[in-house]
Amino acid sequence: MILLNPLKCQGCRICEAACGFHHSGHIEFNPAKSSTHISRDNDTAVISMSVDSTCDLCAGEDVPLCVKYCAYEARGVKR
Repeated sequence: MILLNPLKCQGCRICEAACGFHHSGHIEFNPAKSSTHISRDNDTAVISMSVDSTCDLCAGEDVPLCVKYCAYEARGVKR
């Protein structure tokens, strides 16, 4: 399970790119293939984070890539 902390998230979306990289077979950085989604309400500046059912915790990786590359430590993993 991916643990999310929206209070730490800055909305950079690196996690989406990393997840899309995993789901593309390490061929391209494609956020459209990402299991994780970040959105920001421009009126309130509230950031929302979610992970959908296609998340496989980056099977074959030591650590899920969204966790590994989160610059703000807004993600963790519970196995």
